[in-house]
Amino acid sequence: MFGKKAERINTLDSRQLLEEKEHEMTIKMTGGSLENAVANLFQVMRRQIFEEIRHPIIQMEAKEVYFEEVLVQRETERFLFLFMPREKSYYTITARIVVKVKYLNITKEEL
Repeated sequence: MFGKKAERINTLDSRQLLEEKEHEMTIKMTGGSLENAVANLFQVMRRQIFEEIRHPIIQMEAKEVYFEEVLVQRETERFLFLFMPREKSYYTITARIVVKVKYLNITKEEL
């Protein structure tokens, strides 16, 4: 490839690289509906795991999910302060999530 000879890396030969650990976190998230708030919650969870585990992640699995607090804020909107009232809801969820993460225990320095 590219006209240069490839160099063999022997530091990873016959070494078990797959590791697994459970990671617990508490996250607070808001959304315009309950479904939206839950989707935002898990999106933040994935981003936070990728930041904290600096290895190639193979699999993430939520093992336990606890909603510690769910708040609903409702307000009524009206067109021109009188017409067509409609109720809007905002959900705030505080959740504790236990995630099982499988990743490859390699770093760039080992290569």
